[in-house]
Amino acid sequence: MNLTDLKRVLDERSRETAEQAVHRSRLHGVRAKVRARRRRRIAAWATAGVAVAAAVTFVLPGLRPDLTPTPAVSPSPTPTIEGFPEYANGARVVAARSAPLSARQVEVTVVPTTLDLVIFTRCDGVDENIAVERTVRVGSRVVADGTCHDGSLHPADWAGLGVTVGQPATVVLTITGAYQSGDAGEMGVPVPERGEVGLAIGARMPFDDYPLPPRPGVLTPLNQASWPAGCSETVCQNVIVIRSDPDDPTRPVRTELDWPTVTSIDMVSQTPGLLRVQVAGVQVAVGEWWDYQLTGAQMYGDADGQWKRDFDLDLRRGDRVRIEVVPAQVTGAWQVVLTPAVSTGG
Repeated sequence: MNLTDLKRVLDERSRETAEQAVHRSRLHGVRAKVRARRRRRIAAWATAGVAVAAAVTFVLPGLRPDLTPTPAVSPSPTPTIEGFPEYANGARVVAARSAPLSARQVEVTVVPTTLDLVIFTRCDGVDENIAVERTVRVGSRVVADGTCHDGSLHPADWAGLGVTVGQPATVVLTITGAYQSGDAGEMGVPVPERGEVGLAIGARMPFDDYPLPPRPGVLTPLNQASWPAGCSETVCQNVIVIRSDPDDPTRPVRTELDWPTVTSIDMVSQTPGLLRVQVAGVQVAVGEWWDYQLTGAQMYGDADGQWKRDFDLDLRRGDRVRIEVVPAQVTGAWQVVLTPAVSTGG
């Protein structure tokens, strides 16, 4: 996978469930292989300057890093709409539909009051060894295709997709096929008759208004699972690790170093809140969290020249650079890991 592919994949991964993100390095078996191999073209979602979380992640203009309000507490049990939580990933579901998987398609039409929208998808009741493929369109434009799974998508430019506030907009999820993996490899199979597919549109909310889950008595500690897949402090000794101030997690943390060129940025937080990563004064990634699940968020690095294209930031190996992580609304520990590219010399 090259860096362009990484950029495309990270945004859809950026809002994975906590279990998917924290244990991604440990996933095994057929389903993991199918998803990894069959995920193909994914639209350029809103990542920093966003997802993710995306995460990987996306920019929320206007959030102030020095605010740490006490959020509302969500009711229990969590209300659902067509099988989707009413509140998820900083958004409230405003329209949703579900259909049998055999119907092959589900569509949702909404009259948006904002263009700060999120698409939620789910595929339930499918056998573990089968991967169902889907395409997501906004109007006539494909915004993502690949394996159908529970998750969220964050198109960067809804206006560019032809969506206008106050005018009906239609999002369509179409099932395009199914695959099974075994000892002989992958092979196409009929789309299962059993199962259900769901599609929802959510409108993002101000942090202060979003009903966060109750804070647990003990926060999940940052540990090896908080690192990039396959890494730990002993295995990946060349990574750049920036951690929260143990006395004040809301305090910005800065470091200066000779720039190594990085392939990715991995972020994690114990609590709801926001982390903005700035390199040489330019915001290159934003991670956001809406629960206490220790979910990871990712962002592509500059090793493929993507930062120059996206942020007009042209760093050279060895440049003296300041990195700053600016937290907002967090109330627990967090960590940011930058993974350097392997130097090929020359």
